[in-house]
Amino acid sequence: MDYWNGLKIAEEFFNEYGKPMLDEKFPEYKDKIAAGLAGQGSECFGYDDAVSRDHDYAPGFCLWIPEFLNKKIGDDLQKAYDELPINDFLEKHKEEIGLEPGASLMTGARKHRVGVHSIEEFYTERTGIEGFPEKTEDWIETPMMYLAEAVNGKVFTDPLGKFTAIREAWAGFYPDSLIKKKVAANCGMAGKTGQFNYERSIKRGDIQAAHDCCEEFIHKASAAIFLLNRTYMPYYKWRARAMKDFKICTESVKLMEKLTQLNESKHEKKTELIEKISMDIIKELTSRTWSWGYSDYLLDHAKNIMTIIPDREIASWNVFVGED
Repeated sequence: MDYWNGLKIAEEFFNEYGKPMLDEKFPEYKDKIAAGLAGQGSECFGYDDAVSRDHDYAPGFCLWIPEFLNKKIGDDLQKAYDELPINDFLEKHKEEIGLEPGASLMTGARKHRVGVHSIEEFYTERTGIEGFPEKTEDWIETPMMYLAEAVNGKVFTDPLGKFTAIREAWAGFYPDSLIKKKVAANCGMAGKTGQFNYERSIKRGDIQAAHDCCEEFIHKASAAIFLLNRTYMPYYKWRARAMKDFKICTESVKLMEKLTQLNESKHEKKTELIEKISMDIIKELTSRTWSWGYSDYLLDHAKNIMTIIPDREIASWNVFVGED
């Protein structure tokens, strides 16, 4: 049987118990309370599976309220949330959920991920600011993994609309100049680490350095591919899983999986795969007319991208600024 995933569990738990609780205990405030599930955790990305259920896995959802309201009713709302009958819900839906009441090992981390949060707190923890991105720095200073947490999951209800409005601003993705700048930075580093320094490390007999160069290549090439797919790259654990859904540079995704399965005794094959991945990315860049020419070196194409960045201040930055 296919069990409900975490997002489905959260939404059903909210509809059956959370919403009635708000209607009964907070009728005068319910039009200012957003509910959903987003942030940290595999279930927020829709990637949870049977292995995810070994710890910190239980029905739960988030309630997001403005900071001024959090100061007024936050404690009472959290208390009401904590009193929701999780075990009753699990018993009622044990066939759909496949989890017995009390079966999951819970830690303090779970408590922080669900329950009551101010809207400002949620976004500050992930983006460094309380609301909408306004300056270049708002975008460039936050790693993609945190932006991924800011826009993942699902909002079940948001009558006030504030949480969703901020969410949609970040989900709209980087401004055009920054997309190009970050693609250039990550392509440049991918070329430097994988196409240049990997083979040099092999020639020196420095196997540790060669391994590290390949790992860096995979990281930077992945970041570029995420950007080309207009998707924030999540933290390392879910990077490969997220890439399986991509429509752009799909050949690179397949080749990268093969690359991770080889050690340095197969360095000639690894070099071949690095070059194939690089050429697949270059093919995408040239098809967009972001780059041109016959070079097979990613750093050369990164430099080409720098020349077409519309924002001239951003275009003046060092090619490696903005790498992930």
